Amino acid sequence: MLRKIQISRSEIYPEIVLDKESGIFEIKGISLPENGKDFYQPVLEFLEEYVTEPNEVTHFVFNLRYFNISSSKMILFLLYKLKELQDAGKKVVITWCYDDEDIHEAGKDFEHMVTLPFQFKEVYFEKVAEA
Repeated sequence: MLRKIQISRSEIYPEIVLDKESGIFEIKGISLPENGKDFYQPVLEFLEEYVTEPNEVTHFVFNLRYFNISSSKMILFLLYKLKELQDAGKKVVITWCYDDEDIHEAGKDFEHMVTLPFQFKEVYFEKVAEA
């Protein structure tokens, strides 16, 4: 079984760390891939394997500053995988970080769609000064 995936952040891709050993599951940054399915495919494959031998508790942090429609669909697929864990009797904790109302509302929508409890955490992203 694959134990870890780590994808570095770029201008259009989020940083992703899924580490079964350390228990760190996080997506953070900006997610603007033109084709979300291609970008998120390794993440979905990891979770597909993970649900067969999960940790007792899975804590997944979504710390996204912005994401496009393509990413939104893939986030929903990730959440459905996490819902499978909960339905199998495992504990799933989702922390949804936000710094504006749009991201907060998106998290509320996801929470409603997958019927998983979310913890909402307001964060403040460093603003980049315009040149």
